[in-house]
Amino acid sequence: MSNSIAAASRVAVAIGVIKWVLIGLAMVTAGVTVLLALVNDTTDYSATVATLTVVSCVVWCLFVWVLFGWFEHTLSALLAIARNTTQQLPGTYAVPPAPYDRP
Repeated sequence: MSNSIAAASRVAVAIGVIKWVLIGLAMVTAGVTVLLALVNDTTDYSATVATLTVVSCVVWCLFVWVLFGWFEHTLSALLAIARNTTQQLPGTYAVPPAPYDRP
């Protein structure tokens, strides 16, 4: 596998990890908001604020899931195309000389 394909593969994995981290943070935010609303119910509108926060976190999760999932899937598909169409390097890791360096 060439270095550019390996680098793109790492980027695709990083996009997937970032997607799950953002979704996890949104779910933690929603959970903490609900817990704070249940524990500290001092105002009349705390349940409304908690509900709006949970709904916005769910919408954010769907947005991140679709957008980052699309990025990850597109890059993975391009990687599959690149793996199947690039010239295979020899068994060593030596970089072949550039065409203009060959005699």
